[in-house]
Amino acid sequence: MNDNNLFETLTKAVPGIVWISNSRGSVDFNNEHWQKFTGMTLEAGLGHGWLNAIHPADVAAFHAQLPLDGARQPEIQTEIRVRRHDGVYHRHLLSARYVGGDRWIGCAIDAHEWLISEARDAAHNRILDLVLFGAELEEVLVELCRAAEKQLSGATCSILLVHQDGENFSTGIAPKFPKDTYRDIASVRIDARAGSCGTAVYEKRDVISSDISTDPLWEGWREPMLALGYSACWSKPVFDSKGRVIASFGFYFPAPREPSSAETREMDRLRRLAAVTIERARMLEALRESEEHYRYTVELNPQIPWTADAQGKVLTVSGRWTEATGITHEDALGDGWLTGLHPDDVEPTTVKWQQSIVSGCPLDASYRIRLKDGSYRWVRARAFARANEDGRVLRWYGAVDDIHERQVAEERLRRQAFQDDLTGLPNRRQFVNDLRAALASSSEPLGLMVLDMDDFKLINDRHGHLTGDAVLRLFGRHLLSITEPGEHVFRLGGDEFAIISRVIFSDECLLTRAREIEALLEARMKRNKKARTSRASIGCALGGPDEFADEVFKRADLALYAAKSTAKGSIKLFDPKIRSLTARRSEEFELARTALREGWIEPFFQPIVSLSTFAPRGWEALLRIRHPEKGLLSPIAVRSALDDPRLSDAIGLRMVELVVDQMARWSAAHVPFGQCSINLATENIVSRDFGDRLITLLDHHKLERRCVKLEITERVLLDELEDVICQRLDDLRMQGVSISLDDFGTGYASLVHLQTLPVDEMKIDRSFISGMRSGPKGREIVRAMIGLAKTMGLATVAEGVETPAEAALLASWGCEFGQGYLFGRPMNADEVPAHLAEARWRRANV
Repeated sequence: MNDNNLFETLTKAVPGIVWISNSRGSVDFNNEHWQKFTGMTLEAGLGHGWLNAIHPADVAAFHAQLPLDGARQPEIQTEIRVRRHDGVYHRHLLSARYVGGDRWIGCAIDAHEWLISEARDAAHNRILDLVLFGAELEEVLVELCRAAEKQLSGATCSILLVHQDGENFSTGIAPKFPKDTYRDIASVRIDARAGSCGTAVYEKRDVISSDISTDPLWEGWREPMLALGYSACWSKPVFDSKGRVIASFGFYFPAPREPSSAETREMDRLRRLAAVTIERARMLEALRESEEHYRYTVELNPQIPWTADAQGKVLTVSGRWTEATGITHEDALGDGWLTGLHPDDVEPTTVKWQQSIVSGCPLDASYRIRLKDGSYRWVRARAFARANEDGRVLRWYGAVDDIHERQVAEERLRRQAFQDDLTGLPNRRQFVNDLRAALASSSEPLGLMVLDMDDFKLINDRHGHLTGDAVLRLFGRHLLSITEPGEHVFRLGGDEFAIISRVIFSDECLLTRAREIEALLEARMKRNKKARTSRASIGCALGGPDEFADEVFKRADLALYAAKSTAKGSIKLFDPKIRSLTARRSEEFELARTALREGWIEPFFQPIVSLSTFAPRGWEALLRIRHPEKGLLSPIAVRSALDDPRLSDAIGLRMVELVVDQMARWSAAHVPFGQCSINLATENIVSRDFGDRLITLLDHHKLERRCVKLEITERVLLDELEDVICQRLDDLRMQGVSISLDDFGTGYASLVHLQTLPVDEMKIDRSFISGMRSGPKGREIVRAMIGLAKTMGLATVAEGVETPAEAALLASWGCEFGQGYLFGRPMNADEVPAHLAEARWRRANV
């Protein structure tokens, strides 16, 4: 391989932008990644054209360094923002080296997501630390707004705190707003017309005002906000641990727009952080107020005053000591008071007391005293020495203050910083600390298992979030109950948990233990009707001594990703091949998202014909992706994405919109298309809004509802959703929409399902039709399926019909309709009219 080939191979292998330039920044080479990332042609990036894809601030900084001096500074490492093809700037880590002859070679790696995640974690930790160390609430909320503005590009954030009466706001925080913006906020009454934020609090729901200038919620508030230059406001109510609204988190933008799914997730994270921040900060404020109260009352009027001699022997003590502890005055004198202390506090308290006696310095000690009922309560003992002119201590004067509530609250705060509120398990913060400590201190490998609950979203959709939270608590309890000594359980967030095991030293042991845990969890979760399908997928990885915790966790997380893409309840041990499989799955997800965003989704249509007359009854709409470079792609290109609830829901809805729009165009052109069948995902059917959206589209285009047939597969027949699905399908049928059961015989359906499922038609999968060619058994199976459909009053469609003989045989058995290459391959919408005309000609000339 010559040098040129080697250089070309290396520039293609590097996962980033590679270029060659002179000391004036004029580029004469860019690798292909430049074009893929920026969308600019390679030629457009030559010379100084590459600066058009760089953030203006970074361009100015670059010009300030010219010309580059390779002799003085042969290597440059910095951070630069490069505009992606969709217009979003991504932060890149740039490294350039002088190679002589006025030539520089450089590489820029996209580190945007990593840097954003790191910045988010750092901001969240900084805010929690401010709370933990007692910063004022206003200071904490200012920091929270600034962190939110960094996480949501282009946003200006505000937090309006709700007064305790729930009727008014108490104060407003918005670092970027003019200082007097919220001057009179306390006089604003919260109701359904108080802008987005007031409505969000009043109705306890998210309010997305995509255009302030036209939104009726902003009547009376519109002009001041438009004058500030803001045209959109997204508001989210913030709830405390008891479900009460305590604030409204507002996100303002200069242009009318709605949030993306990624922005919605980020706002939900920020809302949760705001809830923890405000509640904990208010708790600390209450504690500080309590301390001030004690300082002005208890110190001046000691709750339990006492005196002691120079040697520290108690001489007198208030009768309130006896009232509290049951220890008599006489028994408390001398060192007798120590008998009223918690056994664990006697030694440290004695040590502190002796240090004060020797030094003469004031005593300040906290300990627990035993009350008459046997319970313990935290107190704080402080004492000051009275000395003579020579400095010799004559007597000690002290008082015991009750600090129990403050001590318990502080302990609760310390615990909550590292504990999950919902399950009581150690949280992600504690997990990271423990994993790092375990790897640093162990001389042997340790096992890490990351668990994720399958189909947890379906539980939330079916039963609501309160039930979802209860299932998470149940899962956490079961997980904790089956762990063994040396294993530690954590909740990482959402439906993700982790187990660190310090008693597993090999891959085989780790897999065996993971299988045991999965089996035990499944057995326990099955006992609960609402949680019985919540099996655990588990990703496993071994961590070696002195390895970085992030790398070990990443391996286990990749293994979990691979497990979830296999089947429910799967267990995977990390293997280097998983990285490539995960990359391919990520590519499929990204292709699906891009296709949705860029409008690459295109329905193709395959005819469904009558087997008795060969007249077209209608069409099945099939998913295709029109890629600008790769051409027409089948659904296989996004197979993984079709198993994802959110993406499959979005793709299904997009197909419905496109197909209905196409039928409207055919109808306007008087094309007799008949009826179109559209395949649905489970998420489409479960969604409460899908049916309304379909009917609205049909009515808007003045199309009859019978012109649409919805195809469902047997995969939707999950026990926990069967009632919901049947109800949704019944609602659609009542409104005139037909339902077809697709791919019958290949999935989960049984005769019981056929009896209860509200369908009008059964489609026999192509695998059974092709099986007819293998012998009489295959033919009898198809004949029996047709007979079963007739018995149940269902029409039948045979898929994959390829020969006239098959069509004739199916028709003789009573199958009404056929679909397959015999009648036509899938075609784009423009080809449909010609196909229908040709079909009419063939029938007329037979």
